[in-house]
Amino acid sequence: MGLDIKITRDTIWMKRPSSWWHDMYREGLVSGNGINGANFYGGSGEQTVLLGRHDLWHGGRKDELPDVHEALAQTRRDMEEGRWTQASWVLSDRLKEKGYESRLEAPLPLADIRVSIRPLGSFSGYRRAVQMDSAEVSSRWTSKETVFRCDGFVSRADDVICLRYRASGPVLDVKLGMDMHVQPGKELPESCRHIVETRESRTDGNRIFYSAADEEGNYYGAVLRVSRTERMQEGKLEEWYGCLRITGAEEIQVLVKTFAKKKSREEGLAEALARLEETAGDYEQLLERHKELHAKLYHSAGFCTDGYVGRCSESLLEEAFDGEQPAELMEKLWKYGRYLFLCGGHPESNPFPLYGLWCGDYEPMWPHNMANENLQMIYWHCFAGNLLPMHHSVFRYYNERLESFRQNAGRLYGCRGIYMTAGTTPGVASPTQVVPVIMNWVGAAGWLAAHYYKYLEYEKEDVRAFTEEIYPFLDETARFYEDFITFYPDGRIKLYPSVSPENTPQNFMPPPDRIVPHPMPTTINSTIDLAIVREFFTHMLLLAERMEKKELPDQGIGGERKKTWKRILDAIPPYAVNGEGAVREWQEALFEDRYDHRHLSHIYPVFPGEEINSVLQPELMGAFRKAVALRRIEAQTGWSMAHMAAIYARFDQGEEAAACLDNMAKACLLPNFFTLHNDYRGMGITMDMDPAPIQLDAAEGYVNAVQEMLLFASGDLLKLLPALPRRLEKGEIHNFRFPDGTLSMAWDAGKGALRAELAMCRKTSLLLSIPARFEGVRSSGTGAELLPGKPQNDFLVYRLVSDGPGSRIRLETGAHSGS
Repeated sequence: MGLDIKITRDTIWMKRPSSWWHDMYREGLVSGNGINGANFYGGSGEQTVLLGRHDLWHGGRKDELPDVHEALAQTRRDMEEGRWTQASWVLSDRLKEKGYESRLEAPLPLADIRVSIRPLGSFSGYRRAVQMDSAEVSSRWTSKETVFRCDGFVSRADDVICLRYRASGPVLDVKLGMDMHVQPGKELPESCRHIVETRESRTDGNRIFYSAADEEGNYYGAVLRVSRTERMQEGKLEEWYGCLRITGAEEIQVLVKTFAKKKSREEGLAEALARLEETAGDYEQLLERHKELHAKLYHSAGFCTDGYVGRCSESLLEEAFDGEQPAELMEKLWKYGRYLFLCGGHPESNPFPLYGLWCGDYEPMWPHNMANENLQMIYWHCFAGNLLPMHHSVFRYYNERLESFRQNAGRLYGCRGIYMTAGTTPGVASPTQVVPVIMNWVGAAGWLAAHYYKYLEYEKEDVRAFTEEIYPFLDETARFYEDFITFYPDGRIKLYPSVSPENTPQNFMPPPDRIVPHPMPTTINSTIDLAIVREFFTHMLLLAERMEKKELPDQGIGGERKKTWKRILDAIPPYAVNGEGAVREWQEALFEDRYDHRHLSHIYPVFPGEEINSVLQPELMGAFRKAVALRRIEAQTGWSMAHMAAIYARFDQGEEAAACLDNMAKACLLPNFFTLHNDYRGMGITMDMDPAPIQLDAAEGYVNAVQEMLLFASGDLLKLLPALPRRLEKGEIHNFRFPDGTLSMAWDAGKGALRAELAMCRKTSLLLSIPARFEGVRSSGTGAELLPGKPQNDFLVYRLVSDGPGSRIRLETGAHSGS
């Protein structure tokens, strides 16, 4: 029986188990199907598998939102009269005066499966790994010439957790238990006492039943069943002091089915048991059924680099910490970010959360869906990465909360439409972070709307999504802005209060000896708010135009609304520049720029927006480059470095983009490639904060940043290899998406060799930009034509015309010609 772990390009492997004292979950290897998650700690004597679910949250509070809309008039009066700090707190104070105390939920760990494997002696040759193309997690070691191996995955086909324990002889002595999740060395928070009071764990033959109730009296839990396989027949299974003990076996197979939100314990356990009894097949058969579905998603796009060796994560991270991360690590992190996303998200689940489905803390820091950067970052990569259907979880989640958002708009601001507070959790969509930096920002819905209308750029023919998901959200967002936006007497837009997340103008910062979080964020015309509004209404008018052409179902947009939208757009002036030549973070000269901050909100027109690019508006890029260069490195975070890398890619600066990802790898990457909000070791390249919470948005932002280096697609502009760093000068991508088709490409920049194939899904005419180092581009294909190019800086810009669906064009230069 072969028990070695196979190492491929799609394997993350390491030589040590989880090692973060008291919080082992932070370094676990994980599997999931977007509904259920499993986190494997990987010890050779004691193993824990932490179970989580997308719909299991706790600890929130949802108060009735009081009507305080009159606060907006007072806020604006105070701002007009220069009482900025007082104005900043008007709305928040009104809510507090009314006794409003809603709070966000946190993910609730479902249970721990605790596995005790009796050792024969000391261990050697320890390895653990995750096969990203199958979502199978394994650990292996040798003890007194006997090889042990543990495997597990969460099935996408059968929605069960599958576990297997093997030895190279009939020597297994394993105890299996399942009970509430514990954090050794940490006291259970008072908010979780109800779990202790309601939990039940019992054994019955070859099964373990675990259940508990949340604070609302809904039951959750799991049923575990040991399967009697051929290689277990010689072993003995017995109930043993609340556990199941198996001795003398060569192999043990285990299935687990979870449940949540049940009205009674008996209902949940009975349904889970029935589902287990219906699940047919042994471990290998279950794995094959699951792998067929998982691999299709995992391989929906591909990226590989030159120089792959197959090193362990510890070795790759050591090299990154010492200087630059190798190309092999960049490839692995691109794949791993996608892997996490697929395991932690699903079109029919809640959106992918900041801790994935693998949180092992009952009161974690910042686990909510945050739409002032974080949630957007998690989903940016879906466009080029060919994972567009994953957006349906976002659309459904926010659209199901439209009524709450309407209430927010009316009771907080006296406006129609929706006001979407930046932070939400599945059970709480009303404001919870009652502080000016959150309450006074009205850009969350507008920023999130970009994912709605950009989805439609890629899936133009998806009329169902437009009618049922996209337009309802966009329409409500537009109605809020129509009511909220005001104008100066000279006709310029006056958007206030306005916030640049989560910064404060320098001239409103307190002295250095007074540390005040977000002291005065409330301003007029922050750059990001104006950029969001400009982009939003530009796209709303484009959608109206498509309706007029009968390309989309008419939604009754009248002429007066379109006039209002055009007036708003005409009222937004060009972006102002400060005395240092950098674009202003606040467009009004009263507010001084502050560079000591992690957010890069004012760069929105370049990224993540697509208003300004180096091909069509090269003269505008300098002021944005200067603004990024002035940001201080010690104020950054894991996610902000991923964000900054994507910005540099939009600047066509590949080395600078890669350097940002190097800093992220040095400071915010754990051995299992989980990403942290910040470093905690005082190394000076992130903000220094205790604790250092997990934030997997950085892992997803890394995926997007790599894709931005390799492909930029916006409207009728397509840029190939716009920001290629030297470490990636040779590589391949497969099935990357752009709005009108897919792209596969191989390159060797050192030889000036490029081969690209574009498959079109509709008729199009677009600009195609290719680095000038790839000289002598030749084209061939069916139904598509490449017109002669013109030089622009370090690129050649061509016009690509295609007849419609099924058109294909192949581009070749250098050594790739004819290959």
